[in-house]
Amino acid sequence: MTSAPTSPGRRERHKRTTRQALEEAALVLFARDGFDATTVEAIAERAEVSPRTFFRYFAAKEEVLDMGWAERRERLARLVRAAPAGADDLAAAVAALEGIAVDFEAERHRVVLRAAAVASSSALRGRTADTLTAWEATLAEGLAARRGLDSPDEEAGVAAAVAVALWRWAIRRWAGPPAGELPAASSATADDAPGGVPLRELLQRATAHLTGTT
Repeated sequence: MTSAPTSPGRRERHKRTTRQALEEAALVLFARDGFDATTVEAIAERAEVSPRTFFRYFAAKEEVLDMGWAERRERLARLVRAAPAGADDLAAAVAALEGIAVDFEAERHRVVLRAAAVASSSALRGRTADTLTAWEATLAEGLAARRGLDSPDEEAGVAAAVAVALWRWAIRRWAGPPAGELPAASSATADDAPGGVPLRELLQRATAHLTGTT
């Protein structure tokens, strides 16, 4: 008697589980040992798979840190176009980033590990800067499209740049400072604790400070 073939749904679940195990193993090792010092073999061993299996999911260890950036950029483009019709460019850009902030809230643990990994490698810091530059371009293009323009004008470009700067401040506050830069215990409050305030709220707070609406 032959066994029934594995259903596509089961295969997909197995692939998703394996990928998540590899990502989790890599993020933990990157944060603990540093990105440059972590090998593919070490990641595979921690995830209890072979290095060959690792390369079925990722072409290189850098890809582990992408965390769906391409898909997230597409979502950002949709969100900025869906911003309230009456919103100005900055408000529309921030509204789009608030949607991404909600996504990040659901995976804070992974975001924090990724931040630690990035802090360990100058190459990764450059990669992150490139990602945020791409987000800025996506926002500017979306803002221009909202106003019927074929390409971003200065207003759209400035608004996108400012929104990304606000995002950088908010996520640094939310994820926590690099090791060695924690606030002194005597001056810390509940709000100072990383994750103590939702990322979306921090983004709104930063925007309010900038626009004088606090």
